[in-house]
Amino acid sequence: MNRTSPQRQPSRSGVILSMELVLVLPIFLLLLFAIVEFSLLSAARTRISDAAHVGARRLCLSDTGPQGIRDEVKLMLGEKLYKDATIEVAGSQKPGERINVRILVPMKNATPDLMWPTGFSVRGRMLVADASMVREHDTISVDQQRL
Repeated sequence: MNRTSPQRQPSRSGVILSMELVLVLPIFLLLLFAIVEFSLLSAARTRISDAAHVGARRLCLSDTGPQGIRDEVKLMLGEKLYKDATIEVAGSQKPGERINVRILVPMKNATPDLMWPTGFSVRGRMLVADASMVREHDTISVDQQRL
């Protein structure tokens, strides 16, 4: 009896793996880009909020003028976030008056626009931080603070 060996069929596992990769890779990349972009936006938002708070506190406790506050906020934000940013300083020198520092930074300064293919683009959007305080006493000059 002469037996013929059955013909061996080529393995299809390579095709199946590449098909899985084609289906899963876009979803994985989308998730990865979303995590990166939202992390960068969150870090920038925290930095901008801290800068507004420090600016309001400095304005509340010292006789530094609005331009000095803007310069201090600029240092806190750094060159990249400060580009095209708007810093609004409002308040009076009288005790009991409200002081407000508002910072508006374009989102494009904080993150690359990774999510634009999904319809979420940072173009034309702003990160906004407000810090309000009440001046409780007369201001202390900057020279007196250093002593």
